[in-house]
Amino acid sequence: MIPFDIPRPDQVNEPQQEGRGARPYSPLQLIFLLRLARLLRQRQEYLNVLAPEDWRLRLLNKAIYSTYCDCLEQGIADDAKALFERDKATNRA
Repeated sequence: MIPFDIPRPDQVNEPQQEGRGARPYSPLQLIFLLRLARLLRQRQEYLNVLAPEDWRLRLLNKAIYSTYCDCLEQGIADDAKALFERDKATNRA
């Protein structure tokens, strides 16, 4: 479960409705958030299989960093950080 609500594609450019917790995202913001979530999920899976110094895991970490930078540029740093917090909590469990 993602700590924020991702609206349906037809709601992306609509103003936020009163009483709803969902934050509207532009299509580009949504792409970067979904990409970051997917990359973090992949890293979680590969941590159990690959050695930390394996080139594939290093490449995945670089892709995560690059996507995080894209999220910063799009003004969704708090949402990206929430994904990292969720990932960290998953690693502890």
